[in-house]
Amino acid sequence: MIERIGRAIADADGTNFSTDPERFRRMARAALAALATPTEAMIGAAHEAVWFDAVWAINSRRDFQRAVKAML
Repeated sequence: MIERIGRAIADADGTNFSTDPERFRRMARAALAALATPTEAMIGAAHEAVWFDAVWAINSRRDFQRAVKAML
């Protein structure tokens, strides 16, 4: 996960991940650290996702992917 996020940060920055991979890994870890303590908005979104799931019958991975895209 760190690698993927680091590469995404490098792409967003318009640089190549391989130029300084450790820097981008540090940035990825910092981005993930912010998610370790959920905010009220994150908790609210998770709560809504549970109720969204309760309303929709999600019987397969494909249905779940569609539901997540709809929520976003």
